Amino acid sequence: MLVAAGLTALAAPVVVGILNAPAIRAQSSQAAPSSAAAPAFEVASVKPSANCDTGGGSPSQSPVSLNLPCVPLRRLIQVAYTFSGLVGANLPSSLLEALGGPGWLDTDRYDILAKAAGNASQAEMMGPMLRTLLEERFQVKVHRESRDAPVYELTVAKNGPKLQPSKEGSCIPMDLINRPGNVKPGDPMPNFCGGGGGRRKDGVLITDWYAVSMTEYAGRMLSSQVDRPVIDKTGLTGRFDVNLEFAPDVAMPGARPVRLNGVERPDLPAPSADAAGPSIFTALQEQLGLKLSPAKGPVEVIVIDHAEKPSAN
Repeated sequence: MLVAAGLTALAAPVVVGILNAPAIRAQSSQAAPSSAAAPAFEVASVKPSANCDTGGGSPSQSPVSLNLPCVPLRRLIQVAYTFSGLVGANLPSSLLEALGGPGWLDTDRYDILAKAAGNASQAEMMGPMLRTLLEERFQVKVHRESRDAPVYELTVAKNGPKLQPSKEGSCIPMDLINRPGNVKPGDPMPNFCGGGGGRRKDGVLITDWYAVSMTEYAGRMLSSQVDRPVIDKTGLTGRFDVNLEFAPDVAMPGARPVRLNGVERPDLPAPSADAAGPSIFTALQEQLGLKLSPAKGPVEVIVIDHAEKPSAN
């Protein structure tokens, strides 16, 4: 089972999955925080990954530690700076895209194992503490911009939506500060409200999301499966339990390689180029009464100004 909390969409329970265009507005560079003020892990190990081709393990998190195997630096930057700007205890609707930087940000993979003092929240570890780690070990410097970029607009199709309102008890709330009880090894991951996942069968991806708003569904699920960000323009309110079955397009970024919660997993079966099933565009219209239309719109992005390969532990 591919469990995604929206970071393709990265979470455990949350750690468990965007564009080139001319800039409209840029904010000043975000300087690395001083060591005295910045939240930081008590100890952290950063090592080049040696076993990504054989699976490399899955992301995990405990009340005091964060384990991220086989992750490229660009993905780590996306997570750290998106979560650093998080307000409240809920998951972000989507990760900000990180643009620029040298090519090894995508090709080199790292195993991150970090331990926090005390009982840090998921939001703290995924955001400010991970950000401090990247700025200290990788010398990361970034700034944010809003760019006019290609997007898809999610709208209601001509014959109206075919969405099922969320059923009471179909999921448990996800709270990045007051986390649910830890899942025991071997037990299935619970269904978290606002999150979801999927499984592959004969090349078709069968996805289920629970108590999700259309904004969350567009940002977390759909944006991870197509070649540009998806913006919710449905006007639909409320929360829905959403099942969608489609054949991933192998040319789309979200389809190959397979990702588990935003982390690429070469060990999992990739989609087939001749899978029998509708495209995500057709499936949305036929199964959910929704439509993706290409458009242009402002997209906030992270621009990577500087990064270096990590210092030794």
